[in-house]
Amino acid sequence: MEILIIRHGHAVDDAPDLGDAGRWLTGKGRKLTRRVAKWLAKQKDRCPGVIWTSPLVRAVQTAEIIADAAGLTDEVSVAAELSPSRDTAEILRRLSQHQGAQPLALVGHEPSLSALVTSLLGDGGWAGLSLKKSGVVAVSWDGRGPGTLRFALDLKAMKAVTPVKEAQQQAPRAR
Repeated sequence: MEILIIRHGHAVDDAPDLGDAGRWLTGKGRKLTRRVAKWLAKQKDRCPGVIWTSPLVRAVQTAEIIADAAGLTDEVSVAAELSPSRDTAEILRRLSQHQGAQPLALVGHEPSLSALVTSLLGDGGWAGLSLKKSGVVAVSWDGRGPGTLRFALDLKAMKAVTPVKEAQQQAPRAR
């Protein structure tokens, strides 16, 4: 299965009376997340078909933006296992039971997501990995043993990586 591991976008630093769980995306967070979502939607074979998100407001908002860009309506599910400080083994158990053929997006928080990537890929030097806000890591995983890293991108890298077909359409014609 293809797993897209996505960190939530930029959020307000403080949400009085709501605590950490109530922090929402800033305007910048929404804007950058929309760019990432549009980029993912253009990746036909990697566009998410299902999204699981942490229940925290900023993650749910990020998941909704990605779902909108991907044309998904009912495929966003809250997964308590993606809450900050939850044991990585919990989401790994849920992933091992997932049967979908479409890419699965997981929206959550650091450092939990980096720990998840390390668990999916094995201990092969991934311990220093850290996802930037709105960053995406794609892993192919068969539910057993180490998975395969497909890509790890932040928004700057996404701007530099253009699908081949799109690059051909944008290339100037020879005269």
